[in-house]
Amino acid sequence: MATILIYEPNHMLAQRLCDSLKKEKYNAIRCDETDLNPTALKEEKAPLVILDAQMKWTVCRPMLETFSRRGCPILFLTGDRKMRAHLRALYAGNCDVLAAPFSGKALKTCVAHLLGQSAPMADLSLDETERVALLDGRRVELTAQEYALLLALMETPDTPVSREQLLRTAWGYQSMGETRTVDVHVQRLRKKLGNDYIETVYKCGYRLRLA
Repeated sequence: MATILIYEPNHMLAQRLCDSLKKEKYNAIRCDETDLNPTALKEEKAPLVILDAQMKWTVCRPMLETFSRRGCPILFLTGDRKMRAHLRALYAGNCDVLAAPFSGKALKTCVAHLLGQSAPMADLSLDETERVALLDGRRVELTAQEYALLLALMETPDTPVSREQLLRTAWGYQSMGETRTVDVHVQRLRKKLGNDYIETVYKCGYRLRLA
């Protein structure tokens, strides 16, 4: 059973993380930010650390140094998706970034990747200046409608979005008679991005996976 240390000052979020991880049979332990050397760090196998990126740098810096020496993988939590590259650059070891709001499934996927239990997905982002998608930094050219649809899905990642809502957000349609338009453009996006990113949600619409 893998041990996961959770450094999250928000009590409700910390409890949610603990509950989700314990359901997956992980040994989830909430730690105080002053506890830089918990007992789990003395175990033979380094624990995974979940760290809220909003904590003060004066607090985080000694943590990162300690975890790096021990070889701990880190999952950063942030409310700002644009901070992904910056946070990854902060830590020399194995790390990933999970941006809020996130689902229990997204958390499970990130944890599994960091523990070596599954292969990681390529990082998907948008360059709003160039209006292109980026897969691990590689440009993926999109039409205006494909870009608008992907942008609408990225507003609520890992959350189901109805076809009707996508029509309103991406194209400004008020009529619900054009839902086939969404299906067609989703298929085009899948051809360009791969099939792993956009999931069909039965009787609803689509969900974008970013973890």
